[in-house]
Amino acid sequence: MQHPRFGTRGRLALATTATALVLAGCGGGSDGLPKPVAGGKGKPQIGATDGFTAKKSLVKSGTSAADGGDEGAYEPTGEIVADSGFRPETDGFSFENYGNDVQPDNLEPANVQTLFGDIVCLPGSEDDCQLTPAAKTWMENQNEAMAGGHCEGFSVLALRMFGKKIDPEEFGDKTPVNLDVVGNNALQSSIAEHFTYQSLPPILDARVKGTPTQVLQRLEKALNSGDELYTLGIYKSDFTGGHAITPFAIEDKGDGQYAILVYDNNFPGVTRAVEVDANEDSWSYVGGTNPDNLGEVYEGDAKTGTLELDPTLPGEDQSPCPFCSASGESEEASGDKGSVLPKDERFTELTLRGDAGNHPHLVFTDDDGRRTGIVNGKFLQEIPDVTVVKSYAVKNWDTAPEPKFRLPQGKNYSITVDGSSLKKPTKANINLVGSGLVIDIDAVEIAPGQQDEMALPGGYGITYQTNSKSEIPQSPEFYAGLVEDDASLNFAAAAVGVKSGSTVSFLIDRENQAVILDSTGSTGLQGLKPEFILQLVKADAKGRTSSWQKQLSLDGKKEEKAGFEYGTSPRAGRPLPIVLLDKDAEVTRTVTAKPQD
Repeated sequence: MQHPRFGTRGRLALATTATALVLAGCGGGSDGLPKPVAGGKGKPQIGATDGFTAKKSLVKSGTSAADGGDEGAYEPTGEIVADSGFRPETDGFSFENYGNDVQPDNLEPANVQTLFGDIVCLPGSEDDCQLTPAAKTWMENQNEAMAGGHCEGFSVLALRMFGKKIDPEEFGDKTPVNLDVVGNNALQSSIAEHFTYQSLPPILDARVKGTPTQVLQRLEKALNSGDELYTLGIYKSDFTGGHAITPFAIEDKGDGQYAILVYDNNFPGVTRAVEVDANEDSWSYVGGTNPDNLGEVYEGDAKTGTLELDPTLPGEDQSPCPFCSASGESEEASGDKGSVLPKDERFTELTLRGDAGNHPHLVFTDDDGRRTGIVNGKFLQEIPDVTVVKSYAVKNWDTAPEPKFRLPQGKNYSITVDGSSLKKPTKANINLVGSGLVIDIDAVEIAPGQQDEMALPGGYGITYQTNSKSEIPQSPEFYAGLVEDDASLNFAAAAVGVKSGSTVSFLIDRENQAVILDSTGSTGLQGLKPEFILQLVKADAKGRTSSWQKQLSLDGKKEEKAGFEYGTSPRAGRPLPIVLLDKDAEVTRTVTAKPQD
């Protein structure tokens, strides 16, 4: 069935006439501040919107600033002490920030290839990039995160156009404000590509953090020198909301009071202001999703760390691929091939995907009892090695996608899939991406109050225990994918007829090139042995596909395991040997899976 696309004018008209659209996370709004006029030296006047006519907005919710009104607008009265020359009414976009509910064209394989190089493509497909399993999952994770808004993409792309790094004529006009997003699939995908800057290693390495006055000082220097173009990242004091906006000037209001003048992509065409109190070393900004929704308060002080700057220029060079395999690849960029992170900087990223408004939370616990994750509605970050990747496209933890978590490669933690805050039963999937490998648990059923447990043995596998209260619980399905010897390998495993409280492990042994399904801890229904299905699909560089599948009975009480070597045994048209092992990893027998093609 064809889904209506954001790029189709006729169907988008239905969305643009809606009275409200939830642009979760990338909130804006009016701050109710005075609006006198002041101009930058030799630059266009700040805060003047006369003559600005917005093009189509994604949402028509009464009169907005984008329609030529002045709701949410700010015009400074004090001295302009820094000014890049950027102006929202000409250098910003005339359409509002949007989420995924309007079905935009987000990341495509070509965007991922642009970001990281040919290293993300299956061998032999570089001219028409077919993504590796890890790259495909990374792209899907990024696209789902855009459900909460594309604010980072708006800011970075506008800055790159302003800095003459990208020609807006590539998307239809000489001036960014005259670009139309409707039907402009290339512009939509470019906004999505620039959304990912907030997760790229070179950007994160150069991210500016500090107290509000320290951030203000760094920004003032950059705006006047032009040495860097920064996006301003703002969070609520408890990190339950984030937004990305574009700073372009600083006003000294006197007595230690400053205003950072910004282009907020939820309020096209107008100047808005982030207030900074240098005396108290604090800051504040009132925003929302549009001028009629002004309920989002962002603020902080010297201790909160809720104000930061993301640079743009490190993104001009190809980023090292944070999820690609290091095997046989140089850490340095090589032509169009791409590069990987240095060994001591590599990580595994864990992502939970599901209903943005009703999903469980991931809570990590280490051997010392420290936790990281969302616990009882509060954000905890107690484990030093677990990095929480907070997206600017987050409204709050309960109505937006779960943040991503980055772990040192090969590190293991106890992880709770916590359904305590669920409003109703839901399904989610959890994936692990790193070192060219993706492992995915799909169709995880979680009910309110349910707490499942999982672990990442060796960083290259997933152990999962479902604690459903259902009489016939739905067991999760495991998937994995990698590239080996110029072939794409995709594995799948499913448990059938296991009791609640059962544990199943799906492991990828990279060193021995083996896949292992471990039934230890699983119990079958009605006294029967649990049934397991193993599947392998192999595609070579020429696009030829072979597949195998086998159903097995494994005794969890005897800790039986089943596995096969993916490096040598899968031969097109030939049976796939599968070995069964006892608790001591001794082979008890061998069975074969017939080819499906």
